[in-house]
Amino acid sequence: MQIQWLGLGSFRIQTKNSVIVTDPYSDNSGLKMPKNKADLVLVSDAENELANNISRLSGDSFVIDGPGEYEVGGTFVYGIPATNTVYLIEDEGLRVVFLGGLTTSLTDKQLELIEGSHILLLPVGTLSKEVRTVLISQIEPRVIIPYMYKQPKLKVQLDDLSVFLKEMGIKKATPEKKYTIKANQLPAEETNVVVLASE
Repeated sequence: MQIQWLGLGSFRIQTKNSVIVTDPYSDNSGLKMPKNKADLVLVSDAENELANNISRLSGDSFVIDGPGEYEVGGTFVYGIPATNTVYLIEDEGLRVVFLGGLTTSLTDKQLELIEGSHILLLPVGTLSKEVRTVLISQIEPRVIIPYMYKQPKLKVQLDDLSVFLKEMGIKKATPEKKYTIKANQLPAEETNVVVLASE
């Protein structure tokens, strides 16, 4: 599995089965959404222009914009209703949680569905420190990839990434262009924070 960050809440996740793009955003955000071809598009909030710019994507995309259970070409997706739709992606023996633009905590029932997931895509700029802490301790991911934080040209007011890194005890992080991982390469004990450079 390969994960790239396209800015804001948009990721490109490539598995051996499909290319998934999350929350394609409008140019009104101040950022220009990169053109991409996707098999599967996950929209966490169909009413929000920071998440619903599907026209930016090419290909015969299967669009999921709400709760439910889906299987597309060997990729399993579970949409969990919250203040927006939270997605659990299962492919290649990996479980990836995408929280969208979540701004509130999750209920015990919602957390039960995603706890034990391997990779947590965490919107650090929309969640409070308290909620972030609870989510991380409940889900116990092996890898956290932060998103939704301050970027050059972005018109939306979000916290700087350094706030979250400080909470996690990380003094400096070098952003990677993409993150490639197999199920047998996950860290066994500790939780790793992977910072991605946006496209």
